[in-house]
Amino acid sequence: MGSLRTPVGPLPSSIYWRRRGVLLLLIAVVALLIIWALRPGGGGDGEETAGGDDGRGGPAESITPGPTPSESLIDERPGGRDDPPNDDEDGEGDGEAGSEGGEGDDATGDTSGEGEEDGDGSGNGDGAGLDPAGVPACTTGAVTVTLSSASNEYAAGDEPELRLTAENGSSSACRLDFGHDALTVLVTDEDDNEVWSSARCPEGPGSDPVAVAAGGSVTHTLTWDRRHSPEDCEGSRGRAAAAGTYVAKAQLPDHPVAQISFVLDND
Repeated sequence: MGSLRTPVGPLPSSIYWRRRGVLLLLIAVVALLIIWALRPGGGGDGEETAGGDDGRGGPAESITPGPTPSESLIDERPGGRDDPPNDDEDGEGDGEAGSEGGEGDDATGDTSGEGEEDGDGSGNGDGAGLDPAGVPACTTGAVTVTLSSASNEYAAGDEPELRLTAENGSSSACRLDFGHDALTVLVTDEDDNEVWSSARCPEGPGSDPVAVAAGGSVTHTLTWDRRHSPEDCEGSRGRAAAAGTYVAKAQLPDHPVAQISFVLDND
């Protein structure tokens, strides 16, 4: 401890005290530099990296590309909130949406298909236009089949027009077949004697599947030529039906028979 207070050596003690003073001063300077470097926000490089003061008293400029001649300056409110849309733009948007909706409605409009015996089919509903192959067959509980006549009484020369309508009361589309392999139409007289049958010498496609939309309906129309079924299918025509009351019956597989009566006049 005595050597710390009284320097020992060949040189004068004042020289040793100066050396100790310089050493203590250097240690103090180094300590101050370390403290300054470790303080929050300290260090010139850290401030420049974080976009801080550039050493000239003003904030450093951020490097952002300026607008090109074909671009406009950003005109948005802070906080990411857009300006209210222009009324004209709203009008154009609504108009386009409306036109698209209209096209969609047209796409789900009526469908039609050829039927046998000069008949045709037509339908309506949201599912119209569906591929019949992609939907299941209609069940009795889902579809109600009815038969109607264009008129209750037909004058001489007027051919009865029969309309078979299927209404789908279920929540999904289903398929019916109006081809002559599936649909049979029979015309009988007052005594329930067969006059004409679509199963004798059938014409048209054997299979004519039609999709019935959920909540929609389809109608298959055919015309009877007021004649009995021919004796053969070689092109001969059956004899003309007499005046009187007739009953038309339509039968689809797994569905009840639908029927309607009408009158033929010869006057």
